[in-house]
Amino acid sequence: MTARTPAKNKSKRNRRRHRTIKRKQRKIIRFVSAGFMLILLSVIIIHFVRLRNSFFHTFDDSEFSDKYLVRGVDVSHHNSFINWEQLRDENVTFVYLKSTEGMSHKDRNYKSNYRAAKRAGLKVGTYHFYIFGLDGRRQAEHFISTSSVHSGDLIPSIDVEHSPINVDSRSKSSRAKMLTELKNLEQALFEHYGKHPIIYTNKDCYIAYIESEFPNNPIWICDLHHEPTIAEDKWVIWQFSHTGKLAAATDDIDLNYYRYSFTDFQQLLMP
Repeated sequence: MTARTPAKNKSKRNRRRHRTIKRKQRKIIRFVSAGFMLILLSVIIIHFVRLRNSFFHTFDDSEFSDKYLVRGVDVSHHNSFINWEQLRDENVTFVYLKSTEGMSHKDRNYKSNYRAAKRAGLKVGTYHFYIFGLDGRRQAEHFISTSSVHSGDLIPSIDVEHSPINVDSRSKSSRAKMLTELKNLEQALFEHYGKHPIIYTNKDCYIAYIESEFPNNPIWICDLHHEPTIAEDKWVIWQFSHTGKLAAATDDIDLNYYRYSFTDFQQLLMP
């Protein structure tokens, strides 16, 4: 076997060292490129999230402000001070006020909110928070005896959503009881007012309870992330924010769009 000369050994070592350097350089380039792409992607995501979030806390910045011209808010005792005159000056047309919950609870600010909103020239509606499974007729009686619903006011609304008191139970017996009493509530309000109440709900509850059970009721849908895609032909009001920013409201306020024109809006009013 022929011995290697020092020159050949040195040349081989140089080639190995050169290949090692090249491999390290390629790794560094890949690492830097991956890091750059990660940073760029993060910046894009942050920008998108900030931009998207801005759509859903104000009327003015929303991409839908030119599409849906009739604006509204909804209010309960959880809201603090509201300047109702200023709210009207911010081009808000209507407000839904919480009046009752279950068979006995009354919203402590309902009466004063109703009077102030009417004085400001807003179209006012009243809603009831439905407690799953409790006697629907008694809930209706409680709402009717407490609430102010007059000619020119908005059709009453029933709030149907999960909460700590309205547990999401998909068992057949629980769902059947929930739907039976909700139908009793809806029927009693229809008999009294001559109008099917608007049902306020979100995507999950609409699919679980409302979609196949209440064909005659207009839908007020809550979707805090996207323009509504469910209840395609039935939704008339879209609640798009729980964190609305209005000069007239001290704290966050719920924001809504009516789907159609100012002329069509008259169809939501009591005769």
